[in-house]
Amino acid sequence: MIAIRSFCIATIVTAGCAFFGVAVHASPKPAQKAAVANPTPEQLDQGKQTFESTCSTCHGLDGGGAMGPNIQGIPFRLGTDAVANIIKNGISNGGMPAFGATLSAAQIQSVVDYLLSLTRKDAGPVNGDATRGKQVYAANGCANCHMIDGEGGDSGPELSNVGGERGPSYLRTTLLYPGEDLPQARVFLESGGQLDFLYVEVVTKDGHTVDGTRVAEDSFHIVLKDANGKFHSFRKEDLRDLKKEPGKSLMPSFKGKISDADINDLVAYLASLKGAQ
Repeated sequence: MIAIRSFCIATIVTAGCAFFGVAVHASPKPAQKAAVANPTPEQLDQGKQTFESTCSTCHGLDGGGAMGPNIQGIPFRLGTDAVANIIKNGISNGGMPAFGATLSAAQIQSVVDYLLSLTRKDAGPVNGDATRGKQVYAANGCANCHMIDGEGGDSGPELSNVGGERGPSYLRTTLLYPGEDLPQARVFLESGGQLDFLYVEVVTKDGHTVDGTRVAEDSFHIVLKDANGKFHSFRKEDLRDLKKEPGKSLMPSFKGKISDADINDLVAYLASLKGAQ
């Protein structure tokens, strides 16, 4: 019931969070200023603060998408002038509000600079072989939890387009340190913003312990999905303890368990997964 209500809320709110999605897919790409910037650390920090307070509800804390689309790398695809113009003037009938009345030109530029810094951080090189990486993926049982093109398990995130949504550096970090940099979820109204795949452990008043990733939560209930893909719903008043542990994950770390070469190959394979082209 919680999940159904959350889905309905997300459907209602999505109309207000289109941001760059319409611009990317519906408009021809004009000539724009090259995406080059050398902001100071102070300017980047200002951009980060402005982005988090103004943009992250729709686009996620890392720009990777939430109720609105993934905008990582958008200044490189559209140009910095186009991005600044969209932030200032919005997108007519596209669900993206204009922020020119509430943000100064300097604040808008700081947000663009911050988006550029996110892209550089996440990009990174691909040093492995995707064909060998596919073999590493199969040999280590990744398909038990993850689905690609309709095949595999569903206890972990779906990976058919992970290479289109995440850069090699992010993928490598996730393989070595699962849970360290969680994406932000797509439903925010009841919680004010939640992390996807957050590890949670609950203990009921009768002493029963369940751990898993959070699927849905409001003020009175929480729903978890365990490592076997089974859902567990709890009323918070029936719990003795509820522990949320950012940085922890049901996914095991590959650090020290497979070779560096295998890590490189696995990253190359995941980076190659970009859905239907």
